[in-house]
Amino acid sequence: MSRFARRRGGGGQALTEFALIAPLLFLLLFGVVQLGLLFAGQNGLVNGVRDAARRAVTWRINDASVNDPSIYGVVCAAVHDELVSELAGGWLPGFDETRLHPTISYHWEANPGAAGADPSAEQYFLYVEIDAAYDHPLYVPLVGFFFDLLDGSGDGAFTLSASEQMRVENPSLPMGTTPATCP
Repeated sequence: MSRFARRRGGGGQALTEFALIAPLLFLLLFGVVQLGLLFAGQNGLVNGVRDAARRAVTWRINDASVNDPSIYGVVCAAVHDELVSELAGGWLPGFDETRLHPTISYHWEANPGAAGADPSAEQYFLYVEIDAAYDHPLYVPLVGFFFDLLDGSGDGAFTLSASEQMRVENPSLPMGTTPATCP
C-alpha cells in the first residue's frame, strides 16, 4: 500500500515541473521551426537569384546595345520576370512578389588579364549583378516577435538578401564604348 501511495504522490510533482519547463521548451521548439523556415527562405532566394543571373548572361547584349541602348530595358524586364518566376516556382514557398525588392544592373569591368598590356587596347567585359531583398513573413507569432527585432524593422517580416554577379558571355567591347545601365 505504501508503494502505491509513493507512486501516486510523485505525479503531482512531475506535472508541476512540466508546467514550469513547458513554456521554455515550446519557445525553443517553435524557435527552431521559425529558424528553419528562414533558412529555407534564404536558400530559396539565393538559388532563385543565381538561376536568374544564369539566364541573364545568355542575352546577346553587345550585338544590339551599341546601336540600340533601349535593349537594356527589355533585357532587365526579362531578367526581373525570370527572377519572379524562379522564386514563385517553388524556390521560395509562400512567395509574394510585393515583398521582393530586386536590383538588376549591368556594368563594365576591365579585363583582369590585360594588366601590363597596351592601355589603348584595353578590353572591357560586361557583368550582370542581381541583388534581391525579400521580406520573409514570420509565421510563428511569439517567436516571430524576437526575430522581427533582429532586423530592426518591426514589420512582422525578416529581411533576407542575396546577390549574384556573373560575366555576360559576349564579345568584349573596346575602351571608350559607353556602357548602358538598367532603368
